[in-house]
Amino acid sequence: MGLLDISNNISSGDFTETEFTKISRELSEARKKNNYLTNQINNLLHYLSEERKEREKLEARINMHPKSGLGNHNKMDEDLENFFNEYSHRMEQHSGSLIIVKLDENFGIITKTLKAAISEWIIYQISSRLKEKNPPGTPIYHIRDDEFVILLEEYGEYGQIKNHLNKLIKELSKPHIFSGYHITINCYIGIAVFPKDGTSKSTLLNHADIALSYSKSNKRKYSFYTPKMKEEVVEKMELQNSIIKALEEQSLHEIDKQFFINMQPIVSVNGFNREGLPLIDKIDAEALIRWRHSEKGVISPGAFIPVAEETGLIIIIGKWVLYSAASIIEKWSEMNIESKLSINASPRQFNDNDLIESVHRITKFNKIDPSKLQIEITENSFLDDPEEAVKKINKLKDLGVGIAIDDFGTGFSSINYLRKLPVDVVKIDRSFITKIETSHRYRSIVKAIIAMSEELGMSNVVEGVENINQLKILYDFGIKNFQGFYFSKALGMDDFAQFYKEKIKG
Repeated sequence: MGLLDISNNISSGDFTETEFTKISRELSEARKKNNYLTNQINNLLHYLSEERKEREKLEARINMHPKSGLGNHNKMDEDLENFFNEYSHRMEQHSGSLIIVKLDENFGIITKTLKAAISEWIIYQISSRLKEKNPPGTPIYHIRDDEFVILLEEYGEYGQIKNHLNKLIKELSKPHIFSGYHITINCYIGIAVFPKDGTSKSTLLNHADIALSYSKSNKRKYSFYTPKMKEEVVEKMELQNSIIKALEEQSLHEIDKQFFINMQPIVSVNGFNREGLPLIDKIDAEALIRWRHSEKGVISPGAFIPVAEETGLIIIIGKWVLYSAASIIEKWSEMNIESKLSINASPRQFNDNDLIESVHRITKFNKIDPSKLQIEITENSFLDDPEEAVKKINKLKDLGVGIAIDDFGTGFSSINYLRKLPVDVVKIDRSFITKIETSHRYRSIVKAIIAMSEELGMSNVVEGVENINQLKILYDFGIKNFQGFYFSKALGMDDFAQFYKEKIKG
């Protein structure tokens, strides 16, 4: 007789009281066992549910970028690997494109200067715009804070891609409005087209990244990969290796076997003579590094300085320039040349912890007057940490060294920071001088810089003076110190000494 059968017959009245009590007890025990089993099953289901939630959270942390909700670098690697493995086995390979989008420098400045909530909101907005303006289901990945990757399988024609990117760029460049802020973020884009530029994840990412670097270097909105771009990257790597080799093979005191210093005069004008020519009463100079490669000849600083800055080799080169400058000042003293020598400190060198100690050690070792040395820095040197920059400048000034801001006016925040920086000289960038003869706007800008410098107790040097008309216009504005080809190109040691003797009377 089954338990169910017994239950159905309990009410029949056919059992004795003892039998009924026994059966009731068995039924109660069965129900307890049944409830225990049910509870165990419920507990197991709850555990499995919680385990699934934790697994989903873990997968999200592994595969999703926390700020955008888009797939991250891990997710991209997995998806693209699978996609291109499958793509390579297709009978018909439709063309498509792999796109890297990098936010411009404004985003980096915002992350350093404004609250984290603002940059996170911008990322969220940009992610939403990318999803909205790309076809539904388009794989989009957020691989770095300022970088996104898009896979467009059906977009392989250049005209088609350009039209799509123009719409995308227009959307991304719309202002982000947050708590009273109106912030515009632009971007640089690199594109690799498949199968033309490759059919593997690594190749296409590499080619798109090269195109992105080209866009950024040339200030272009987007660039399609070409083999020539790769050649330029290889040349850059070879140049980097050449710098390393040149520095490795020589001690700090022997680098001048390949590197050397030329000096461009900075001329102080005190009126004009009867012929209308400037009267010069003082000549300082700016030290400009040159590289005489053993095979390639003289290499422009514009070619090797950015590479040295990017790799950190600029620290070693900068110390050699400092050593050479001290040596030049020492020789000038012996030759009765009363000139101040300026050297350029790159952002990386300026932020190097050893800069102040190096200046102190070298000036003391060479027994030179520190006031004969001036260090020129650019705006990029103090954007990351203005307060720390002020401290460093003050320490350099305590050593007796002068400080100048180079290329002033080319950065958007120069005026704001200049009020806080205890600098001695503001060098007005040559870009404002090229049109000063014809442009009222450029004249107004230069006048404003001069007035502000005077208000702050700073003097000015104008770069890029190439003719007498420019000189006279600037002199009438109140400028006394000039640098440019009108006076002289950069000169070697002997030629500078000759120039000095010819121009300085008595």
